[in-house]
Amino acid sequence: MLVGCFKTSGLPCGRVFANMYAMKMKSIACAVAAVLSLSAYGQQVLPVAGDEDHAAITETNAERDARLAWWRDAKFGMFIHYGLYSGLAGEFKGVQGGSEWIQTNLELDTETYAAEALPLFKPAPGCTDVWAELAKKAGCKYMVLTSKHHDGFALFDTPTSDYTSAAHHGRDLVKEFTDSARKQGMRVGLYHSVIDWHHPAYDNTICPDLCYPDNQEKMLKERGIPRDHATYQTYLHSQVRELMTKYGTIDIMWWDYSQGAASGERGWKAPALMDMCRSINPGVIMNNRLYAFSGFDTSRDGVQLDLRCGDYTTPEKRIPEKGYPGIDWESCMTVGDKWGYNRYDLRYKTPAMVIRQLEECSAKGGNLLLNINPKADGSIPRPVVKVFTVVGQWMEVNGSAIYGSRPMYSVHLPDGWMCSRTGKDLNIFPPSLGITLESTVQVSVPAASLALPADLSALNVQVLGNEAVEVPAVVKDGNLVLSIPARAWAEAVEFMPVIRVYGVAR
Repeated sequence: MLVGCFKTSGLPCGRVFANMYAMKMKSIACAVAAVLSLSAYGQQVLPVAGDEDHAAITETNAERDARLAWWRDAKFGMFIHYGLYSGLAGEFKGVQGGSEWIQTNLELDTETYAAEALPLFKPAPGCTDVWAELAKKAGCKYMVLTSKHHDGFALFDTPTSDYTSAAHHGRDLVKEFTDSARKQGMRVGLYHSVIDWHHPAYDNTICPDLCYPDNQEKMLKERGIPRDHATYQTYLHSQVRELMTKYGTIDIMWWDYSQGAASGERGWKAPALMDMCRSINPGVIMNNRLYAFSGFDTSRDGVQLDLRCGDYTTPEKRIPEKGYPGIDWESCMTVGDKWGYNRYDLRYKTPAMVIRQLEECSAKGGNLLLNINPKADGSIPRPVVKVFTVVGQWMEVNGSAIYGSRPMYSVHLPDGWMCSRTGKDLNIFPPSLGITLESTVQVSVPAASLALPADLSALNVQVLGNEAVEVPAVVKDGNLVLSIPARAWAEAVEFMPVIRVYGVAR
């Protein structure tokens, strides 16, 4: 992921902060091409021709909608960051250095890093089953595992490298993960890093601001090992082909990441890579990170995504203020601060905070991909388990307001209130009530934005999972006014009720 890269000088690395101009110029090129082929409804008209930096899209808009239907309805997925860094747990020989970025944060060459990390990485038998069981309990519909992170260590068996969990630990963890996920009815996704701090042919000089360990670069120079990015690209494509062919249907490819010139055709031969994935698995859904993009850059919010760059966009550790109307998106979030396990990461979100993020993604038309960060043995930190478990309890009651939901941009509610629709039903997400002496809380919904029955007595309003709580409704001054008893909050999981108004969504 993107967070955590810094140089020993203390200055931020270019991955997140520096040289944003170059990143923006590259991503703007995608957007300009997209704008030229928009329909009257703001969506890119498909099919669309390719060019030297983009593969063509041959499907129609209707075919694309059918391919993405399950993902748009799923709304909630589990992200899993697991690798050599999990054993280091945030420090290298007593020096703190982040989590999955620790190799470059501490400027370690791959041999020094691996010598310390390999003996500490000890996946326990059945650990992937535990992940999948928790995902099921939480109400997730899909799971995405790091098949290879930036350190280059692969969690699968491959003839292209001996820097793998299979070679060093006798474990093809991607195989174990895909089997475990499918056993729980999950769709399967793989995160795959296109940058690589281990492979000697990988040429980080294509984009000097792209983070790379100083001592790895020094080691390669001292040994006279030349950079040959074409060789690395062949290696990258070979590994991805294995992932697409050896583990059954891969539903999602979650690429990470591109910056500046290390993007698209020059960086990864992205057109051929995407064409290969689609030729093997026509239903695969891919994110936009084969092309220069920052999930932290709010200046790009609302800019049309060129679908040749990927199926959806990926804001990171944030939910866009207004969503991305007309664009598929997924917000990836941590439960603590870090993506990978870090023993010093103790600032965990509460279940209520995560539930609110789920509601917000639903209201704004996106998905939530929530991370777990297993320890060296694959066990999940207890605070993370607690959050997922409680979120699952809330989803058992209120999941129908999340799964298959769509935004209601035409409905404007008071600050702190949000809504979505499920079919013809309006889902209202109230703010946390806090401490109040009020017995009833009123909210006004503009009546003109709803399809209200002529006889208001026919209107059905319920607190999901608590039909005993009555919610009176009247029309006054052009608004549908709902009077919600405080009991609705008091008796809700995490004091977070959902109010459903049946049959009124336009």
